[in-house]
Amino acid sequence: MELTVAYLREQFQQFNAHYFNNELPLPRLVVSNSRTRLGQFSCQRVRKGLFRGFKTVGYCIRVSDYFSVGEREYQNVLLHEMIHYYIAYKDIRDTSSHGPEFQKIMRWLNTEHGWNITVSTRTQGWDVAERNRKQQARHVLALETVDGKCFLSVVHRDYIRYVDRLAAQSVFVAKREWFVTTDDYFADFPQTRSLRGRRMKRLEFDEMVKKLRQQERT
Repeated sequence: MELTVAYLREQFQQFNAHYFNNELPLPRLVVSNSRTRLGQFSCQRVRKGLFRGFKTVGYCIRVSDYFSVGEREYQNVLLHEMIHYYIAYKDIRDTSSHGPEFQKIMRWLNTEHGWNITVSTRTQGWDVAERNRKQQARHVLALETVDGKCFLSVVHRDYIRYVDRLAAQSVFVAKREWFVTTDDYFADFPQTRSLRGRRMKRLEFDEMVKKLRQQERT
């Protein structure tokens, strides 16, 4: 489904009425394109006046459409952020961002109302939305060292020549190979700007290099 601000507004208003007694003012709602944050709640704490404590303002909820997911997943993310909003708006003290107060509301929504809200979500293996897949070609360096270690890294495109030169000059590098791919396997790899990589087991490394070669031939 296509995630829009109008959809988020409609869902927010329904959830606010059903679960939060219509106590939450409509915040700023944003459709983001973040790979690492499926949802985010933010606000500002400002002083009420001298010796009068603080209040929260500038409420904003962001939900990402980076991945290709169904409506239920978007709703779970929105509800997760609405719990954060409720805690901030009601000035409820909690021990951490996902402390006992957060988890009490989360469990109530999950147990009593059938939701599947979680503290964090593992996105490994999720499909990237097609519009993002076309934009997210990654430059992958497959590297083997003289002592038989294997590394894969995603290199920032502006640093490809620099990193390749470092690899060529290193006495520890036995073999290197470059690929351009949109494979979701690399979605959680940071984009490096130096000669760094994620160490891989030989079998997994060989299988991925074989797959990357096949992708480039098709």
